[in-house]
Order: sequence, then structure tokens, then C-alpha cells
Amino acid sequence: MSNFDTITLGNGLKIYLYSDTRKHSTFFDFITFCGGMSKDFIIDRNEVNLPDGLAHILEHYIVECNDDGNFLKFLGGKQMNTNASTGPTSTEFYFETVQDVALGIKTILSAVNNVTFTDEKLESLKGPILQEIRGKMNNKYYHLNRLMMNDVFNDISFRDVGGTLDEISNTTISLLDTFYRAFYRPDNQCIVVAGNFNKEEVLDEIKSFYNDKNFEKSNIEMIKHNETDKVNKVNDVLCFSTPREYRVVYYKINVSSFSSVDLLDLSFYVNCFFNNFFGQTSKLYKKLIDEGVITDTMNCGVRQIENYMILSIGNFTSNGDYFANSVIDTVSKMNSFSKKYFELDKKGCILSLIIRDENIFSMINPFIYNLVNLNYPYLDKVDDLYRLSYDDYVSTIKKLDFSNYCDIKIIDDDKEKKRN
Repeated sequence: MSNFDTITLGNGLKIYLYSDTRKHSTFFDFITFCGGMSKDFIIDRNEVNLPDGLAHILEHYIVECNDDGNFLKFLGGKQMNTNASTGPTSTEFYFETVQDVALGIKTILSAVNNVTFTDEKLESLKGPILQEIRGKMNNKYYHLNRLMMNDVFNDISFRDVGGTLDEISNTTISLLDTFYRAFYRPDNQCIVVAGNFNKEEVLDEIKSFYNDKNFEKSNIEMIKHNETDKVNKVNDVLCFSTPREYRVVYYKINVSSFSSVDLLDLSFYVNCFFNNFFGQTSKLYKKLIDEGVITDTMNCGVRQIENYMILSIGNFTSNGDYFANSVIDTVSKMNSFSKKYFELDKKGCILSLIIRDENIFSMINPFIYNLVNLNYPYLDKVDDLYRLSYDDYVSTIKKLDFSNYCDIKIIDDDKEKKRN
């Protein structure tokens, strides 16, 4: 990664600087390594088991109720593009601007590090967050995701980043304070700055903020879950309003033996796997289209939960059992590899890497993804794709254990009753 510097402050905070004077703007991202999955841990010898949604509500609290006021409104008024987000393993506060970089940095650092918890402020936040969750109640995919997490995992209790109505309603300032003390500390945080900026000025601004700050030293240990490779439930049904049956097969794959570099390669190989086996040029897709079993492209996805990669293949279908069995049979036989389409996927990704350099956010976002999800502060380059081979792709996919899967269908209960 050219023009890339890594600095670690005495308090443990890591700073990643990517300077590119060709760019017009500067992107700043303050990352704390905690998110929806950061629920079970030991702090100062005391075991803590938190509900879902706490990281998300704390993000809102920091944005809107920090001691300086709502920083989104303040920086937005300065014509900065600013926001915050919570994921499974991280919480981010960021802005993009063409001016006043120092002001933006100072504002976000102050907001994140100057927080006073009060019942009044917390209760003022709950209403909008509860409304956000109620809005998801009419979304079948929200319920499908929660059902999948129940069916796939045995010991891992994480279900979603947002939490439930009851979990948000029962959140207390004591819970928020415990979570904040556990994870919002410099040695569990990092800063990424990319674009057109002066390195020395940015670094001085960050250092000057932390110069006179003392942070509480707590001993934190994440609790390891006794998760097994087997899924909790092989088949399940979600009754929900739907125009046709939706069927999806989830594969639970243990990737604990993969290094960060291996996982980065695997992410590309899985994308090739989806295209080879279930894409619009695949044998299965053409077969299901010709037979009228499906009428649209396959919905393929991948996500990682602790040591497990979850692969999903789904679609609306006129014959759910036939669809699911076809997916399972195709994966078990592993006879749809195509060197031709692998090379086409590779060329497409190389082109994407070349084009992304035109936009500062598109360019730095893969670095942040690798940092947060793979603990690998690295921006993949064109050369990384050139070294990937078809033979390695095939052998890597074939080594994955696809024997543990969950088959879920969404059906309209009222339609089923009328049909019967």
C-alpha cells in the first residue's frame, strides 16, 4: 500500500495514514473493535453476559448524547459528510470533507471520549431506536435472519446488531457504562485517515488530544463459546406474508484453521464458487429456469460469525423441496467448476481494483474491511489477484466441509391453509 504509514501511540491506539494528494477530499474513520457480537466477556474477573443491541444503542448515545452535543448535526452544518455505524465486530464514527479536517478530528475524538451516562439521555434515545426495530417487523428477511441464527448456532447467542424491543427497552445506563468501560479504550481502537491531508498536522492533532488523557485500565477477556460444527436444526419453517415460497440453504463452515491471508483469498474463491455453481451461466441456474422452478437470479451471500463462515443460497420458488434438494446435490457433487469463468471473475475483480482508486471511500473501504473482519491491516492489490490460481481455487473449495447445513423455507401460512 503506497504512501501508507502505521503509528502506535503509547496508549495503544493505532493510526493508519494513507496520503494521496491526487484526491480532492479526506476520509477519517474512528473504529472501536466491538459490535453486536461483543456480548460475553470477563472484566476485572467479573463475567458479563449482555443482551443484543447494546453496541448499537451506545453508538447512538455517543453520537447524540455526548458531552459536546450531537456531532452529526455539528459536522453536517460544516458541510461534512458524516455518520456512524455498528457492525457485528466494530463500531465506526467517520466523516469525509474537503476542509476543516482538524476540526472534524477534534470533534469526533471529543464525542467518543467524553460521555456521561444519565437515565434522561438514555430514555430520550430509546423511542427512535424502538421505532426502527418496529419497522423491521414487516420485513420477512429480518425474521429469517434471526431464525437462521437460532437454527445454525448452538452456543453462540448473538442474533442481530439491533436487538429486540424488549432488549432495548430494558437497557440501563449501568449496562452501557460496563460496555463502554470494557471496549472504548485506546488499545482497542484505531484511526484510519485517507486522502488529501497533511500527515504531520493530522498526527499532531490526534496526539495533542490524547496527551493529557488517562484511561482506566481494565482486564478484559472475551469468553470463548463452545460452538460445535453441527447445526442446531436442519430444517425449519417461517410463516410470513410472501408472494411465493422462499427457500434458502445455509452452510455452516468452520474456518478457524484459516489465516488472515487465507480468509482474504477465500473471500474471492467463495465469490467464484457462487458464480460457477449458482450464477446465471451455471448449469443449475439454467436448469431451474427452464423448468420454471425459479424466475430470478440466485441470492447468494456470505458472512462470518466467530470461527464460522455462513454461506447462503436462496430464491423464490414454485417447488421448494426440489429447489433445496438441487442446491444440496449440486454442492455435494462439486462438478461445476469452470476455469473459463474463474478467469473471467479474476479479470473483473482486477478491473474493479483499478477503478476503485478513483474514489477515496471505495479505495479505503476494503482496507477497513480487512482490518475489522480479518485483523489484517492490508489493502489488497492487483498483484494479489494475479497470484490466485484456478487449481488453488478448486482445492480450497473442496477442502471446505459442506456437511453441516440448515434448510429454511418461508411460506404464507394463510395461503397454505386455503390450499389444504
